[in-house]
Amino acid sequence: MTFSTIVSLLLLQFSLTGAINPLCAAVCVCEESIEEKFVKLDCSKVYLSIVPPLDDWPINITHMDLSANNISALDFELSHDSIQVLDLSHNRISTVVQYAFGGLSKLKYLNLANNAIKTFDENGFYGLEHLKSLNLSSNGLYFLPDGLFYNFIGLQELSLADNPLVHIDPIHFNRMINLRWLDLSNIDVYTLPANIFHTTGQLEFLDLSANEFHEVPTDALRSAKVLKHLKFSENPVEILDKKSFRKLITLQVLELNSMDHLREVKEEAFSDLINLQSLEMKFNRHLTTIDRMAFDGLFNETRPTLQEIDFEANQLRTLDKDMIACARIKKFNVQKNPWVCDCNMKWMKKCEIQKIYAADLRCYEPPKLHNFLIMNLNDKQLECNYQDSPIAKSMMHHDHVVRTISVGLAAGLLVVLAFGIAVIFKWRDIRSCYRSNKKGSGAVYYVRARANPREI
Repeated sequence: MTFSTIVSLLLLQFSLTGAINPLCAAVCVCEESIEEKFVKLDCSKVYLSIVPPLDDWPINITHMDLSANNISALDFELSHDSIQVLDLSHNRISTVVQYAFGGLSKLKYLNLANNAIKTFDENGFYGLEHLKSLNLSSNGLYFLPDGLFYNFIGLQELSLADNPLVHIDPIHFNRMINLRWLDLSNIDVYTLPANIFHTTGQLEFLDLSANEFHEVPTDALRSAKVLKHLKFSENPVEILDKKSFRKLITLQVLELNSMDHLREVKEEAFSDLINLQSLEMKFNRHLTTIDRMAFDGLFNETRPTLQEIDFEANQLRTLDKDMIACARIKKFNVQKNPWVCDCNMKWMKKCEIQKIYAADLRCYEPPKLHNFLIMNLNDKQLECNYQDSPIAKSMMHHDHVVRTISVGLAAGLLVVLAFGIAVIFKWRDIRSCYRSNKKGSGAVYYVRARANPREI
């Protein structure tokens, strides 16, 4: 006899004997609050293969947790007058019939994450006009019907993460005028339409991590007029420049972590982010260069300053002392980078770095200081080999350019001079040849030959 059969028999027994609610007595953990007027049923992890019969649900139930069971289908319409929260995550659901939730008119939170749903019928969410939060993450969704979210005017949170969708159309968000939180991470998307968030005027949080973007979809992001928090980690972007975040003036939190292709941050890359408060750019294993002007303008007295910067575990070897006003920053984490400890790093000791962010702030080079804590070094130890300093390298480059140009000019002058000398020495011959050609051998006359001797 299977566990599901035993459960069914127990439910039948309790319903016939008129005992307390059969679900609460047989398989679920029930919690009731008279003051707050709710009844919660926790029916998770009890090996259910079907949704329990609706007649066995308490009349005044508000929360039903059916997660982590073996339910494989929603093959009938769920209907209940008071249910507000329904959790069906971590099941085996692959089939959802039309109007499956049509009778749950008061439902506010629906969790269908971690199932095997590949698509929905266009009326799959019919009747959920009051839904505020929907989680569809970690299914097999590859297609969204145009009208699937038509009723979601009141929806505030939506997760489509970890589905092979590839394409997202603006029509999917057309009526989500109250959407504030959207997770589109790991959906294999590589581009977004420029006006995709035009109607989601309240969108504040957006997760685009772990997709296939080779550049920041700036036009699409600008259509989210009040966007505050952007997660853009784990995308194959190689370079960030001044076009990457142009005019994203409402952004407050930006995450750019674990981007394995990111190599360089160019000048003014973050200059338009005038309200940026927190920047995470860590665990980027090929990021070696951040231009000294990358934050140009952000630390002016008239603009808000960054409160948190996290550059942990990149491949940074040095930072320009004028790039970041570290004294104004509450969190400044630059640990686990291969720092070259020389005179160019003296400024970092003057930053009021919290102990937690200085515990692993170590030198990588020169060899004599390898693995030394930067905060424990004195100014004498942080000395520069002039030949290796940026100023020296700049001057050497300048000298090299000057020498190259000088050699080129000298070579050109020598060629001109040699040509001039040759012309002088050969001037007489050239003039004689010219006159000879001009004078020639006189006029040439042609006489018509006569064939008849009498014509002579």
